[in-house]
Amino acid sequence: MDYIRPYADDLVRRLAEPRRFIQVITGPRQVGKTTLVQQVIERTGLPARFASADEPTLRGGDWIEQQWEAARGITTTARHGAVLVLDEVQKVPH
Repeated sequence: MDYIRPYADDLVRRLAEPRRFIQVITGPRQVGKTTLVQQVIERTGLPARFASADEPTLRGGDWIEQQWEAARGITTTARHGAVLVLDEVQKVPH
């Protein structure tokens, strides 16, 4: 049995709610935030778009719009929407 991050149940519950707010996962470096999100996505079976701002091709605010549009493309085939995960988003300028 794999270790499941402590906040997994909370995030699963939040993602099951009607969409009203974005969900932000914060915490110190290397505590398992990305792992938590990956576990929850796997557990819920929701389609997801993962993108990391660590990518060397990052160009600024347009990058976020590109990821949003890519995630919207997933929702056309998903019955209950999709999840957009922007990892290391604090590295995007402005």
